[in-house]
Amino acid sequence: MSQAKSKSGRGFLFVWGAPLLLGALSVFGLLAALLGTGAWHWASWTALTILLVVIVRYWAFPLKH
Repeated sequence: MSQAKSKSGRGFLFVWGAPLLLGALSVFGLLAALLGTGAWHWASWTALTILLVVIVRYWAFPLKH
């Protein structure tokens, strides 16, 4: 399996790392907003703002291949 991975150069985390991170950030932000108060609300705002920044960045400036 390592031979196939080194041949293509694209492992599991290369392909799924960013979507998994954004999904975890989204779940954290939503749960923090629902279940916490005080600093948890700030953490929620921060997490969800990061998601919006990523969305706007790729919507306004799409990758060119």
